[in-house]
Amino acid sequence: MPTVNVNIHPAILSWALSQTSEEKLGTKLLENIKHWIDGTKSPTFNQIEDFSKKSHIPLGYFFLQTPPVEQISLLKYRTLDSVELANPSRNLIDTIHEMEMVQEWMINYRKEWNYDTIRVIGSLKDVTNIIIIADNIRNDLGLTIEWYKECANSSEAFNKVRSLLEECGIVVMMNGVVGKNTHRALDVNEFRAFAMANEWAPLIFINGADSAGGKLFSLFHEIAHLWVGVNDLYNDRRYSASEIKPIEAICNAVAGELMVPNAAFLEKWNNHISVDIYEKIKEFAKIFRCSGSVIARRALDNKKINKNVYNQVIEEAIEASIQAKQEKGSGGDYYKVARSKLDGVFVRALCESVKSGRTSFTEAYRLTNTTSKTFFEVASGLGGVLW
Repeated sequence: MPTVNVNIHPAILSWALSQTSEEKLGTKLLENIKHWIDGTKSPTFNQIEDFSKKSHIPLGYFFLQTPPVEQISLLKYRTLDSVELANPSRNLIDTIHEMEMVQEWMINYRKEWNYDTIRVIGSLKDVTNIIIIADNIRNDLGLTIEWYKECANSSEAFNKVRSLLEECGIVVMMNGVVGKNTHRALDVNEFRAFAMANEWAPLIFINGADSAGGKLFSLFHEIAHLWVGVNDLYNDRRYSASEIKPIEAICNAVAGELMVPNAAFLEKWNNHISVDIYEKIKEFAKIFRCSGSVIARRALDNKKINKNVYNQVIEEAIEASIQAKQEKGSGGDYYKVARSKLDGVFVRALCESVKSGRTSFTEAYRLTNTTSKTFFEVASGLGGVLW
């Protein structure tokens, strides 16, 4: 079969190269790309196909006349105006697009089946008082002030809150990779979570690559965003109130109040005798079922520790998270992991729609990144009925 050369505009090649980390391309392909851009060589179709696969850029994009302008409205809601999110990775872009498809399906489903809108979305619009927002969220979700006492750890606390959101009809999806591609890991340094406020189908996505404590904080942060009715792309790694938008400072504070109520914190802190401040922070993290970073933030805001102690706790938390990821194996119950990525409300709705003939099995597999066998196992584990 003869080699087929193709004409690709240099501007497209330069754009595609700017969208990709060079180490993923390999030395040979990178060298060829540079020759294609300067016009000394022409690529073959197979080479462009290889470029597409390694960069995760759709093949059709390479045959456009000018670089595509991808409309990613969620980017304007990022917590920090960082360089990374000014040029988002393909992994983040594809994850956002995937969640947009899930949300669009849920909106159509709920309208078609005559569901009511979800009243809590935007119910606290323009409210800036942290305590009022936190109290309303607790009441709407059915959380007590000391709800965390019912949980053994951060993971259990996360699952409890996620279940309560499910009862409200709020979709919570989670993944540490793009779809089911284990070679495309999501980077917590780029983003921790995002929220898409919509009265028909509000959706929260949690970066599954984060720590248990990090996921819990992100979940509460995005809950606050939904209640005030503002979209969010959460990329604040340090929970710092400096250099972030006012809405982000509010949502961080609400998340902190929901996880570690300030009145309870001060009472326990003032009555707790501990010589070592770092040990005290670790003990409080266990009491409130959260990360030491959240406790350190609470202590700093209440002037119980100085900024040096706070920074030290944050640095140790980052190092511990990196080490935990390096030591973590790839084992575990496959179906349990698959179920953890999906939302029960969404999966049960899919099953109902498939049973009624409104949605095909193929579409259900695509929306859940499953196969026929996996979908049945996962769906049944989340309460979906297909027979």
